[in-house]
Amino acid sequence: MSERMDFEIVCPNDHNQTVTVSREGFEEALKTGALVFHCNTCDTDWPPSHEDIAKIRKHLSKDSS
Repeated sequence: MSERMDFEIVCPNDHNQTVTVSREGFEEALKTGALVFHCNTCDTDWPPSHEDIAKIRKHLSKDSS
C-alpha cells in the first residue's frame, strides 16, 4: 500500500489548499507532465513550481525514512 502525505500549498490567488500525494503518484505525474494543482475556492488550475516540487520531495523522503 502506498503512503500518502498531506501538505499545504497556496494557489496563485492566495487561497490555502491541502494537497494529498503519494510518492509513486507524485513521481509518475511529474514524468507524464500530468501534475496540476487545483484550487476549489477560485476554480484555478496551476502547475507546481520548482519550489513546490522540491518541498514535496523533501517531505516524501522524510516520511519514507
